[in-house]
Amino acid sequence: MHDERAASDVDALSTRILVALARHEAEAPWMLGATSLALARALGTDEALLIRVLAGEVDEGRIAAQAGYYATLGHRPQLTDEQRAFFERAVPVDPTLPLVPAALDAVVGELRRTKTPGLAQAFDMLVATGALVKIGVDVYRGEQVDEIRARLEAAIRRDGPITMARFRDAVGTSRKYAVPLMEWFDATGVTVRDGDVRALRQNAAS
Repeated sequence: MHDERAASDVDALSTRILVALARHEAEAPWMLGATSLALARALGTDEALLIRVLAGEVDEGRIAAQAGYYATLGHRPQLTDEQRAFFERAVPVDPTLPLVPAALDAVVGELRRTKTPGLAQAFDMLVATGALVKIGVDVYRGEQVDEIRARLEAAIRRDGPITMARFRDAVGTSRKYAVPLMEWFDATGVTVRDGDVRALRQNAAS
């Protein structure tokens, strides 16, 4: 009887979780979902218990989890028009210098000054999904990083392990941006350093 009651309680909580997630996603569609803390507060339940139930829901394929957020399976974060316009201004792409990033401090400063609802949460979502990438003291659009990586990999495959100077030439950027970029590629497993040159990690391992 006790086990049946416990199972019934979990089922009831699972249903309430889905309702709470759907409500949260309707109210803040720009977020990846809701944190366990936010859900615990919304549901008035113990967070430690809730985390165990959430893990079970994820394992059973009933909800999704990403970067500390939980969401319904069909949830796809969407920016509002105001939010989208803000990020177009704050992280622009100059056609004449298409791979130059925006300064992270400047973007954060604009976030704090602008009154558009949900901007900080939207920024976190864009970073978590790779639409924006923080590298050093700058922030790139995901497509900029994809293009830089493509040029880096092409240069190494064509001419072998690459120096910082060759990387700057391949990307068409300055040392100011090249050094943190290369360190980021090292840290994310794209490249491996050997003295003053880098090779592709997959090639170095083969």
